[in-house]
Amino acid sequence: MRAQALRAEAVKLRRAPIWIAYAVLPLSASVIGTFNYQQNLGLLTPGWENLWTQHTLFELCFFLPALVGAGCSWLMGLEHAGTNWNQVLASPVAPWRVVAAKLVVGTGMLGVALAATGALFVALGKAVGLPGLPSGGCVISLLLAWAGGVSVVAVQLLVSAIVRSFAAPVGVALAGGIAGLVLTAKGWGMWWPWALMQMGANSSGGGALAASDLPAFLAMSAIFTCAALCACARVVANAGAPSS
Repeated sequence: MRAQALRAEAVKLRRAPIWIAYAVLPLSASVIGTFNYQQNLGLLTPGWENLWTQHTLFELCFFLPALVGAGCSWLMGLEHAGTNWNQVLASPVAPWRVVAAKLVVGTGMLGVALAATGALFVALGKAVGLPGLPSGGCVISLLLAWAGGVSVVAVQLLVSAIVRSFAAPVGVALAGGIAGLVLTAKGWGMWWPWALMQMGANSSGGGALAASDLPAFLAMSAIFTCAALCACARVVANAGAPSS
């Protein structure tokens, strides 16, 4: 039964074009970041590090949160239609497994977007004439952004489970990404899921996470993820109940 819910989500994903956006939309953020980098070379030191900051600042604070919000709205959207929640809850799969399957798929889609971000970073860096290749720290930053992003996926699934609208959760995600930028600048990023994704990628340019910060970073991501997953499973369990 554990694989059944995941298989169902994978089938839905194959039949819909939403995953394409996770590969294509990072291109827009990368082009904007590269343009901004080139326009500010009088202020920025040329090099891979500053190009990375420009790429990930736009990607992790604006584009990717909204994209995750849209993806999670889509993952919940089919069940919200008609009486589909009743059919889901009538199956022998527990609500938390339904939500967990959506979390796995949403996290996989996020991984596609981050992989595209890394590939575009290298390609556009070479296109503007940067020498050599970026350091392996960029790969670590992407992996940490993915680890922090799991909590964003979980929270956005909860929002999409509560709010049936497709657009409203996207607005929540965009607001969360902007708030994450502000909270990170104030040193409160650990307490905000969207900020964890930004901190992992070092999108603000304040410096990569120190080794001493990694346990707290991973712990907070796990706490946000588990709390949102449990709350979302509860919402889903009650989704088929008749409204009063």
